[in-house]
Amino acid sequence: MLKIVTLALCLTMTGCLFTVDSKQKTGYSQWHSADVDRIQIGQTDADWVTRTFGSPQRESTYADGSQIWRYENVSESESRVGLFLLFNVNVEREDAETLSIEMKDGVVSNFWIDRR
Repeated sequence: MLKIVTLALCLTMTGCLFTVDSKQKTGYSQWHSADVDRIQIGQTDADWVTRTFGSPQRESTYADGSQIWRYENVSESESRVGLFLLFNVNVEREDAETLSIEMKDGVVSNFWIDRR
Protein backbone atom coordinates (compact mmCIF):
# COMPACT_ATOMS: atom_id res chain seq x y z
CA MET A 1 0.00 0.00 0.00
CA LEU A 2 2.85 2.40 0.84
CA LYS A 3 4.45 1.72 -2.56
CA ILE A 4 1.19 2.57 -4.34
CA VAL A 5 0.79 5.87 -2.42
CA THR A 6 4.42 6.78 -3.10
CA LEU A 7 4.03 5.98 -6.80
CA ALA A 8 0.82 8.03 -7.02
CA LEU A 9 2.51 10.97 -5.29
CA CYS A 10 5.50 10.79 -7.66
CA LEU A 11 3.25 10.70 -10.72
CA THR A 12 1.28 13.75 -9.59
CA MET A 13 4.45 15.71 -8.87
CA THR A 14 5.84 15.14 -12.37
CA GLY A 15 3.29 17.63 -13.68
CA CYS A 16 4.74 20.44 -11.54
CA LEU A 17 6.97 22.95 -13.24
CA PHE A 18 9.65 24.95 -11.44
CA THR A 19 10.13 28.40 -13.01
CA VAL A 20 12.48 31.28 -12.35
CA ASP A 21 12.16 34.68 -14.01
CA SER A 22 14.58 37.48 -13.24
CA LYS A 23 14.73 41.08 -14.45
CA GLN A 24 17.33 43.70 -13.61
CA LYS A 25 16.75 47.36 -14.35
CA THR A 26 19.38 49.99 -13.89
CA GLY A 27 17.80 53.15 -12.57
CA TYR A 28 19.73 56.34 -12.78
CA SER A 29 23.42 56.73 -12.27
CA GLN A 30 25.19 59.98 -11.48
CA TRP A 31 28.64 58.62 -10.78
CA HIS A 32 31.04 55.78 -11.49
CA SER A 33 33.58 54.30 -9.10
CA ALA A 34 36.44 55.08 -11.50
CA ASP A 35 35.64 58.80 -11.19
CA VAL A 36 35.37 58.57 -7.40
CA ASP A 37 38.86 57.03 -7.32
CA ARG A 38 40.22 60.20 -8.94
CA ILE A 39 39.05 62.49 -6.10
CA GLN A 40 41.96 63.74 -3.99
CA ILE A 41 41.17 65.33 -0.64
CA GLY A 42 42.62 68.84 -0.40
CA GLN A 43 43.35 68.99 -4.16
CA THR A 44 40.18 68.29 -6.15
CA ASP A 45 38.19 71.49 -6.64
CA ALA A 46 34.46 72.19 -7.00
CA ASP A 47 34.74 72.87 -10.76
CA TRP A 48 36.18 69.40 -11.41
CA VAL A 49 33.44 67.79 -9.28
CA THR A 50 30.72 69.67 -11.22
CA ARG A 51 32.25 68.78 -14.61
CA THR A 52 32.65 65.12 -13.63
CA PHE A 53 29.45 64.41 -11.69
CA GLY A 54 27.16 67.26 -12.74
CA SER A 55 24.93 69.19 -10.38
CA PRO A 56 24.31 67.44 -7.06
CA GLN A 57 20.87 66.00 -6.36
CA ARG A 58 20.99 67.41 -2.85
CA GLU A 59 23.16 70.08 -1.32
CA SER A 60 23.57 71.03 2.35
CA THR A 61 25.32 74.17 3.61
CA TYR A 62 26.62 74.50 7.16
CA ALA A 63 27.43 77.47 9.42
CA ASP A 64 31.19 77.06 8.94
CA GLY A 65 30.75 77.54 5.17
CA SER A 66 31.28 73.88 4.27
CA GLN A 67 28.89 72.12 1.93
CA ILE A 68 27.99 68.51 1.28
CA TRP A 69 27.02 67.59 -2.26
CA ARG A 70 25.15 64.30 -2.72
CA TYR A 71 24.91 62.15 -5.85
CA GLU A 72 22.87 58.93 -6.14
CA ASN A 73 23.00 55.68 -8.11
CA VAL A 74 19.91 53.45 -8.06
CA SER A 75 19.25 50.00 -9.57
CA GLU A 76 16.32 47.62 -9.21
CA SER A 77 15.95 43.87 -9.61
CA GLU A 78 12.91 41.62 -9.61
CA SER A 79 12.82 37.83 -9.43
CA ARG A 80 9.88 35.47 -9.59
CA VAL A 81 10.18 31.87 -8.49
CA GLY A 82 7.30 29.48 -8.87
CA LEU A 83 6.37 25.85 -8.52
CA PHE A 84 3.47 25.37 -10.89
CA LEU A 85 0.11 25.20 -9.13
CA LEU A 86 1.66 25.20 -5.66
CA PHE A 87 3.23 28.57 -4.93
CA ASN A 88 4.65 31.70 -6.51
CA VAL A 89 7.08 34.14 -4.84
CA ASN A 90 8.05 37.60 -6.11
CA VAL A 91 11.20 39.22 -4.74
CA GLU A 92 11.89 42.88 -5.50
CA ARG A 93 15.05 44.67 -4.48
CA GLU A 94 16.30 48.21 -4.88
CA ASP A 95 19.95 49.06 -4.35
CA ALA A 96 20.95 52.66 -3.81
CA GLU A 97 24.31 54.27 -3.25
CA THR A 98 24.88 57.88 -2.26
CA LEU A 99 28.17 59.61 -2.92
CA SER A 100 28.62 62.49 -0.45
CA ILE A 101 31.34 65.05 -1.15
CA GLU A 102 32.21 67.61 1.51
CA MET A 103 33.50 70.91 0.11
CA LYS A 104 35.28 73.57 2.10
CA ASP A 105 36.62 76.76 0.47
CA GLY A 106 35.94 75.28 -2.99
CA VAL A 107 38.05 72.15 -2.41
CA VAL A 108 37.08 68.59 -1.45
CA SER A 109 37.72 68.09 2.27
CA ASN A 110 36.14 64.62 2.56
CA PHE A 111 33.99 62.12 0.65
CA TRP A 112 32.21 58.82 1.35
CA ILE A 113 29.73 56.37 -0.11
CA ASP A 114 26.61 55.19 1.75
CA ARG A 115 24.94 51.99 0.54
CA ARG A 116 21.41 50.91 1.36
